[in-house]
Amino acid sequence: MDAGFLVLLLLVAASGLALLVGRESSAMALLLSIHLATVLALFLLMPYGKFVHGLYRYAALVRNALEQARPAPRFSSE
Repeated sequence: MDAGFLVLLLLVAASGLALLVGRESSAMALLLSIHLATVLALFLLMPYGKFVHGLYRYAALVRNALEQARPAPRFSSE
């Protein structure tokens, strides 16, 4: 999965550069559709790789900070 993700990153970069180079040509529509398709594939596959670990870690840290900031519940001894 990680090698596929890296290849997809390379494809996004290459298609973006091709889009930049070919922006004055008649192939602009085709290059744009290829680039947008690779970007969409990248975003669809991102949650399944280990590269999303940073987002999950940040969410866990925020949740932990919110739980620690909340006052502890009081239990009555009745």
